Amino acid sequence: MPRQRYQRGTLKPFVPAAKGKPQRQLPRGTYWSRWYRYIRQANGKEKRSPREKIITKDLAQTLRIATDYEGPLTKADAQRVLDLLIAQDAGAYTRPDSTATFQQVAREYLGTVEPAWGPHTVRASKGLIEYALIGGKLGPRVVADLTEIELQQFLNEHVSAGASQSKLAKVLLYVRNILDYAAMKKIIMANPARNPGFRLRAKSRKTASQRYLEMEECRRLLCAVTGADHLAFRILIQLGLRSEELFALRRNDVVGDMLRIDEAIVEGASARVKTKASAASVYVPPDLQIELRIWLESLGPDPRTLLFPSPKGHPWGSQNYLNRVLKPAAISARVGVFKRRSRNGGEVESTDVNFQVLRRTCATHFGAIAKDPRDTQAQLRHADPSVTLRHYQKSIPASVKAAATALEAELLNTNSESIRSGFEQADNRRETVN
Repeated sequence: MPRQRYQRGTLKPFVPAAKGKPQRQLPRGTYWSRWYRYIRQANGKEKRSPREKIITKDLAQTLRIATDYEGPLTKADAQRVLDLLIAQDAGAYTRPDSTATFQQVAREYLGTVEPAWGPHTVRASKGLIEYALIGGKLGPRVVADLTEIELQQFLNEHVSAGASQSKLAKVLLYVRNILDYAAMKKIIMANPARNPGFRLRAKSRKTASQRYLEMEECRRLLCAVTGADHLAFRILIQLGLRSEELFALRRNDVVGDMLRIDEAIVEGASARVKTKASAASVYVPPDLQIELRIWLESLGPDPRTLLFPSPKGHPWGSQNYLNRVLKPAAISARVGVFKRRSRNGGEVESTDVNFQVLRRTCATHFGAIAKDPRDTQAQLRHADPSVTLRHYQKSIPASVKAAATALEAELLNTNSESIRSGFEQADNRRETVN
């Protein structure tokens, strides 16, 4: 029986000279290939037998390779054909199941990987696979018929629909993983999403949000709420908690002047925090401590009592709180308000304020005061300070101007007052001339 051994074989655009015959050039898009077949004999010894074949585009297309373009066969696709010929010779090749759809493979893949996922990954990824992939145009397609061009067109549709870069990255990741699973199950011979000769790309046209609240906006927002909501807003702005962490806080999480973050509410149930670095304690500043202690006095003595329960006594869902409390408060305070078209064709007021904006607000103002990025990283409980700087902490224009002025003063060995005086003198001279 032939034995499987890893080899890539040899691929050339000509037939090498051999046995007195001269080298022969092949037409463009046609390749000479060579590999070895290993056979275990009855005496236990292994015999190596050389194999040769001319690879043409017609041969490639019978294996469902190079069906998505006209013109000569590329060398990358010829290598894919050679890989299959080697696998066939080693007994590792089986013909694909031509009836399996992407939807069937995706559901089998999901059933295999979901038990190993944490609750945060299930929330973020399962719905995307269900609606964007299984429920999308790929769902009913036969996996063996999918081509690189069709997959790229599928990604392009998401780009045109305004998908964020984060969503596009996840769509591409799971398309590749699902088709990897199909290749592992030998439903297809090669994954078209990993063709080195045709790399899938998806770049979002949507600009990543840089929005954070100015201090005056923070004050107006806090003035629009009272009681538990006022305290919750302060914790979000000052401490930078995620919404699911805020609604999981309990009485026994208040430990002296620290707030312990060790659980989150995901899909209405208690779960572990998002990352290992997220499980930490954050310092509560003095005035916030006073407001927090006053609020604790109004709660029951049970140490497991939620700090911010919903009106029904259950943990708030982030989306419910956003729609019922945070956004109405921001609209009332005239923070980030804009007009949008309603379902009936009219215009209604909305706001760009959300939990991400408040977390970014904390990162930006805390970082401007702390100076050291590692302090801001510790406050937001990120595993890497680059995440804090790249996605959360934004530059404050006034701080940038002040830094530029300070640099100029240092360069000229002077101070900002003399620079300002120089501007005033120049303005006076211009007025005199005019």
